[in-house]
Amino acid sequence: MSETVAAEMINFARVLDELRDPVAVCDATGQLIYVNRLASAFLGIARGAALPGLNLTQRETFSQMRLQPAEDGREEYFLGGVSLQGCERETVSVSLAPMGDGNYRVLFEQESDERLAPIIDQIDALVAICDGRRQVRLANAALTRVMGLAPGEDPECDLLDIFSPEDRPRLRVAASRALAGTLPEPVSTRLVGSDLPDGGELVQVRIRPISPGEGARHRPMRGLVAVVQPSQSSLEELKRRFARAEELMSLGQLAAGVAHELKNPLTSILNYADYLLRKYRGQLFDPRDGERLQHIIEGVERIDRFVRDLLNLAGTEGATLEEVELHGCIRTAVGLCDVQLEKHQVEVSYELWDAPLRMLGHAGGLQQIFVNLITNAVRAMEEPAGRIVIRTGVDGDDAVIEVSDNACGMAPSVLDRAFEPFFTTSTNGSGSGLGLSLVGRIVEQHGGSVSARSEEGVGTTFTVRLPVLPRG
Repeated sequence: MSETVAAEMINFARVLDELRDPVAVCDATGQLIYVNRLASAFLGIARGAALPGLNLTQRETFSQMRLQPAEDGREEYFLGGVSLQGCERETVSVSLAPMGDGNYRVLFEQESDERLAPIIDQIDALVAICDGRRQVRLANAALTRVMGLAPGEDPECDLLDIFSPEDRPRLRVAASRALAGTLPEPVSTRLVGSDLPDGGELVQVRIRPISPGEGARHRPMRGLVAVVQPSQSSLEELKRRFARAEELMSLGQLAAGVAHELKNPLTSILNYADYLLRKYRGQLFDPRDGERLQHIIEGVERIDRFVRDLLNLAGTEGATLEEVELHGCIRTAVGLCDVQLEKHQVEVSYELWDAPLRMLGHAGGLQQIFVNLITNAVRAMEEPAGRIVIRTGVDGDDAVIEVSDNACGMAPSVLDRAFEPFFTTSTNGSGSGLGLSLVGRIVEQHGGSVSARSEEGVGTTFTVRLPVLPRG
């Protein structure tokens, strides 16, 4: 090596060491030739030690990368998630610029995934960070959970693959605009993931560019950040649930007061009425007095049931979860309804899944779901000889139970309010308006959902979805 060349290299090294960024020089294979002081610290290697190499063997060639000319006409390349050979740091993001002698200037990006991960994990929204080719290189905990991935596991896919196929063309346009430095409009779509039934809820995706940093406007955008939030309709549903939770909280306070004020006197009335009926049956001057005492007992029992339903709806009574078999709960519930089924001549038939459906739950609460649905169906029967069909099946991780009747059905305005507390269409005082509300409450407590469809003059079907334990 001539003294002139040696002097030039020393001067070049001094210039690089004065830079405020971690900079290196590599050859066309990715082998680092020189690293400045900050790059040495960034990579965690001692000055003078053997230098690692950028693993470019599995990468697209530079000519295939998205290029953006610098102000002086030179080309620059951004690579995210490049693995290192011979270095403790596993991956880096770099910008590469040709130096004209076959080598490349390497600028290491200091905002590494390791720094970003704990930050974006604190965000409730779903967040994906992508490189300039839309490849997801980092996803926050909320997104990985929704996609059914293990904690810390990244999707390793194109950003578009996370969303519904029919919306990907619009998302592709939005990503291209963001990489060009503009701010595209949000895109409404649905997430695609293993933990999302029916294609997932409607969401809005905001895609924004990750800028190359201050003083580097001539460089291409480093990548993209996609933020996924509930759509306006989903937000309205969340507001509705929050309002319902507040109502139930107030209802719980009311229920506790009602129970305290009513239970003791009701117990006394019930006990004394029952005592008088048993002691003086057949000895009363007016035979109708026995019927009157019986009406007192029935009225008190009805009030007692109302108070218990109110307490259950408000969620003031806890229950220990245990392994429960759903088919057994359904048959027990039908047995508890035998008297009213026989009285109204209603036939119950079954179309059950051919294997046990086990879940963690409270057997009494689950039985109450089906007792209330059967009772609701019987009360809706305008003619004797009605029919109730109970079907069970499996959809993914959920048991699906349908309770169908051939009763009078519900008008749309009634169906919309069916699960509201105290809403009833009963005109004879037989219903408190808490039965279906209690069904919804118990189903929610078990991590499930309930819905209804109805047609006037045809009948109603209630569909209950409950998470079941894996078979085996």
